[in-house]
Amino acid sequence: MRCWICGSGRLSPVGELTSGERAYERLRLRFRRPGILKPRPTFDADLARACRDCGALFPFLNEYERQQLDAVGDDLTDVEGVQPHHYGGSDSPGP
Repeated sequence: MRCWICGSGRLSPVGELTSGERAYERLRLRFRRPGILKPRPTFDADLARACRDCGALFPFLNEYERQQLDAVGDDLTDVEGVQPHHYGGSDSPGP
């Protein structure tokens, strides 16, 4: 596993990621609402690694959240007004 920013192989172990002072405050990955009365698909990113050379932070989902994302993944759409951007070739290093 290498850093997507600088290419370093010096990444930290997996750590718990919070977005506030309370343990239950997590970073959330949210998608566009699939219908008027349906809730927005939301997934907590509560784990992360950090690059020890450049400091880049790589949040990711735990196994339960990953399974939930996978179950609805084909039906998700981008949030309104955002264009997807590809940051590198399919053979580029990454977590």
